[in-house]
Amino acid sequence: MIAKLKPILLITLGALVVAASGCNVINTLRAKNSLNEGVHDFNKGSFEDAEKKFERALELSPDLPNARLFHARAINARFDQALTEDLGMQTIKAYDDLMNRNKDNLEAVDQSLAFQAAVYDKLTGLDPTKAQEYKQKQRETLLRRAELASASVQTKADVYYTIGVGYWKESYELNYQYAKANQTIPSDVLERMKPHVQRAHEYLQKAISVKPDYANAWFYESLVYIEDAKTEQQDAAKRKQLLAHVDEYRAKYIKMQKEQAEQTPSK
Repeated sequence: MIAKLKPILLITLGALVVAASGCNVINTLRAKNSLNEGVHDFNKGSFEDAEKKFERALELSPDLPNARLFHARAINARFDQALTEDLGMQTIKAYDDLMNRNKDNLEAVDQSLAFQAAVYDKLTGLDPTKAQEYKQKQRETLLRRAELASASVQTKADVYYTIGVGYWKESYELNYQYAKANQTIPSDVLERMKPHVQRAHEYLQKAISVKPDYANAWFYESLVYIEDAKTEQQDAAKRKQLLAHVDEYRAKYIKMQKEQAEQTPSK
């Protein structure tokens, strides 16, 4: 289990440069002070107070370094606590504002897209009637990360892997109740599974093509072949062929896990 870390903002007080004059200098100093107070509130877990102070800093000095990022992070933290759709959409907008102000800062854009994708993922569980809409927005946001000129091999592989696993999960959730009860999966359910299975294959294979040693992608591809085999209930030969891929991919995963363990220095 991954431990849930308390969000913390870091700021170098001497890094903010005052480059204006007159009342602009005063506003910048006031904004800097509000920003520092907001960081203090954020690190105490007082996210609403921090958000207000970051908003004040932006009012006084819209281009103050870090203020827009910290403002977005404060709203994001409030969303993580309350998990309401309204706060989720406020978080999405805050990161949109950040990206619009930093279009040439690919690192800031990448981080904003990553946070937005995480928000969309959480939103899928809040309102079943909007789950598919938010899942699609999550996928679109993730793909924007992969398409950035600065996207690393690992980022691209992670994006494709995450999308592929999501499609696998959708297929699995459609039929697990039947599999658990050892019942025949209804034909209409099988038809609904097929596009999810095809998409899962597509994105997991993309992850593997980008990063061939991505062990978890090989493992989940084996699980997708199990889903694939379920859809071929009337074709024993095809089902056998698909299940053979399960063994192939799982063996590849086990081999990679062993090799990676051997390469990891012992403590």
